[in-house]
Amino acid sequence: MKLNNSISTPLYDQLKQIIKDSILQEVYKQGERLPNETELCEIYGVSRITVRRAIQDLTEEGLLERRQGKGTFVMRTKLARELVSVDGFTDFNKQLGKNPSKRILVCEEIKANPIIAESLKIPIDTPVLRLVRLMFINDYPFTIDETHYSLERFPDLASHFLENVSTYDVLKKIYNVNLNSSSTHKIITVVPATGHEAASLDCEIGDTLFNIDKIVYDENKVPIHTSNFKTRTELIALTITT
Repeated sequence: MKLNNSISTPLYDQLKQIIKDSILQEVYKQGERLPNETELCEIYGVSRITVRRAIQDLTEEGLLERRQGKGTFVMRTKLARELVSVDGFTDFNKQLGKNPSKRILVCEEIKANPIIAESLKIPIDTPVLRLVRLMFINDYPFTIDETHYSLERFPDLASHFLENVSTYDVLKKIYNVNLNSSSTHKIITVVPATGHEAASLDCEIGDTLFNIDKIVYDENKVPIHTSNFKTRTELIALTITT
């Protein structure tokens, strides 16, 4: 598509609108890389200066993002997450019409260290299941989730965890555990992505991540599990309902 030199609208503004329309029409999908400058010049028949001006403006407007050494990408719409909600990842995203999936990275038995033991209210060295999963939304890596469960309370738990099974469905149906939606404890900080986290979450080392530590309790206010999840700050808006 060529731009129109005979009208008063600057070429970079025309190009901006064309790219915006292409994003709305999903010609350029959220999270996808835009063609590079040379390719855009050829596609739209404009100079590199025009392309750079249009891309710069769209980046400042929050529609595009530049990633060092990778190119320019269409920004993803932030997913609002209710801070006080204890809904599982699967249930929460199905409610939003998303397509959640998971990949198990680690599933192992360890001994509870003092921090885990205190959080779960169990003796130190109690057998604990450590479960680390990479969570996806519409096939895009969204969060790394690490949880710990007491194996004295939930024996043989690992055998029930399949990659796309809801954790809370397992706890309710197999172990008759009901969550207490009004009794969760969360600590939220912002941390830089490590090399492993950057590779898993498709971001750069040092990019900011929300780091959320959580303890979930049952209806008797007994800890069910600890949870730590990390997700890119530009992908999620944390909300509070008062």
